[in-house]
Amino acid sequence: MKRNIFKINLWTNLSIMMFSALIIMSCSNLEEDPSEVQLETSLTTDDALEAVLTGMYRELMEGGAQWAQFQLAAFGGDDLTTHSASNKIGYRESDWRRQTSNTENIEMAYNTCYDVITLANIAIDAQNSIISTDQTTVDRLIGEAYFMRAFAYMHLTKTYGRIPIQLVPNSNDDLEKSSFVDIYTQIESDLLYAEELLPDVYPGVAVVGARPNNGTAKAFLSRLYLMWGGYPIKDESKYALSAQKAKEVIDNESVYGFGLHTDFRELWTEANRFNQNESVFTLVSCTSCGVRNRTMGMLGMPSEAGGWTEIFSEIAFFEDMQADAIENGTENRFNDTYVLEEIDRAPSYPIGSEWATWSDPHPLFRKVVGGDLSEDGSKSTISDYNIYFMRYAEVLLNYAEATGRSGGDDPEAWNALNRVRTRAGASTELSNADGTLTDLAFLERKWEFAGEYLRMFDLVRTETLSEALANRSEVETVDIVNNIVPITSGGEEFYFSPIPQSEIDISPGLGD
Repeated sequence: MKRNIFKINLWTNLSIMMFSALIIMSCSNLEEDPSEVQLETSLTTDDALEAVLTGMYRELMEGGAQWAQFQLAAFGGDDLTTHSASNKIGYRESDWRRQTSNTENIEMAYNTCYDVITLANIAIDAQNSIISTDQTTVDRLIGEAYFMRAFAYMHLTKTYGRIPIQLVPNSNDDLEKSSFVDIYTQIESDLLYAEELLPDVYPGVAVVGARPNNGTAKAFLSRLYLMWGGYPIKDESKYALSAQKAKEVIDNESVYGFGLHTDFRELWTEANRFNQNESVFTLVSCTSCGVRNRTMGMLGMPSEAGGWTEIFSEIAFFEDMQADAIENGTENRFNDTYVLEEIDRAPSYPIGSEWATWSDPHPLFRKVVGGDLSEDGSKSTISDYNIYFMRYAEVLLNYAEATGRSGGDDPEAWNALNRVRTRAGASTELSNADGTLTDLAFLERKWEFAGEYLRMFDLVRTETLSEALANRSEVETVDIVNNIVPITSGGEEFYFSPIPQSEIDISPGLGD
C-alpha cells in the first residue's frame, strides 16, 4: 500500500504518543506514569499494548478532533453555518455541498481516522504475541482497539461515503474504495468484538465515556444499525437490531454508569466536564497538559464580541426550534442551546437575542461558545470542554426511532423519547395521539442535537437533506463574497465529501 500513514515508525514515536495520550486520561484521574513504562522492541507486553492504545487518543485528538474541521462534512446540514470570509471557505463549501477533492481541510478527518486505524491494526495484529499474566487487561485493550477502529471507519464512511478498508499493518497494496455493505460489515464485526471483550466499567477512569466500555460498543452498534437501515444501503431489517442494542444499554444504564444529566447547559461547561454521566464516548480536554479543545469558545462568537465568526446556527433552524419550543414547552432546552443574553465582550458587548442586527446576522450556539460565558474557555479558542462523540440522549432516541422504523410501538420506546423531552422542559408526554413514534423521535433528534455535528448524517440516512436545505433563509443562499450558490440536490456526491486529492494522487483508484 502506498499511503504514507502506514509507514509510521512506531517505536521511535510511541513513548511520545503514550505520554500525550495519557495526559487525556490524567484529566480523568487515570493514575499511570508513562515514564515507568518500558517499551519493548516488539509488541509483546501489555504495557506496550497500552502504549499503542493510548497513542490512538493522541492521534485522534491532536491529529484532528481538536479542530472543528474534523467535522467539516457536518456543515452540510441545516443547523450549522459559517461566515463567508475567504478563510472560512472550507466550511462554506461543505455547507453548500460544493466540496471538491481540493476543498480546504478536507483531508483532516481522512488522515486522522486512518492514523487511528494504523495503530488499531498494529494492536489487533499483535494480540496473539502478547505475553502477560493478566489476560483480562489484554482482552480489554484489544477490545478497545477494535472499538477505535470501528469508530474511525464509521466517521470515515459517514463523511466520505465509500472508502478503502485496510486491516493489515504496513501493507503495500494499492487502495480502492470498498462497497458500503463491506464497510458497514467491517464496522459491525469490530464492534461485536469490542462488545465481547470490553468490560462493563472501564477500570481506573473516573469520567464515564472517556474510554469505551461494553455499553459504549452496544451504543455504537445501535447507531450503525440505524445508519444501515437508511441510505445508502436501506436494509430495513437493521432497524430492529438498532432498537435491540439501544435497549440493552438502557436496561443496564446503571451498570455502565450512563444517564441523562439533569442540567442540559452544564454539559458544555468546563466546571462540570467531570460531573456528569451522559458521556457514552467523549474526549476529555486538558489545556494545562497540552491536550486542547479548539472546537469551541471565541470561534463561535461574532466580531461584535471579538470572535472568529466561524460556527453559527442557521436562521431558519433557529426560528423553527424557537417555535417548536414555545409550542411544546421546551424553552429550557432552547435557551440552553442558544445565547440570548448580553455577552460581556468588547468591542460592542452584543445581546444574543439581537443577532439580526450584527454584521453577520446569525444566532449563536451555546454548545459552541460554552455553557457558561464567564469561564475562561468561552473567552479563548482553546478550552477544557468535553468533545462528545455520543451522549446518552442519543441512545434513548435511537431506541425510540429504531423501534418505530421496525414497526414497533412499545411503551418503553415512548418512555425513552419522553425522558429526553422531560429533560428539555416539556410538561406533557408524547403519545400516539401526537404522531408516529418514528416521526416524533426523528424530530426530537433535530432539536436535542442541534449544533452537535449529527444533523447532517440524520438527513443523509433519511434522504431528507434536499427538503431541509430548501427551508433556508435568504442569508444562507446568497454569498456575494465568494460568488457561489448552494447545491440543493444530487446523488452520492451530494451526500458525501470527496476523497482528498492528495490521496487520489497516491492511489488513483480512489478517484473512481
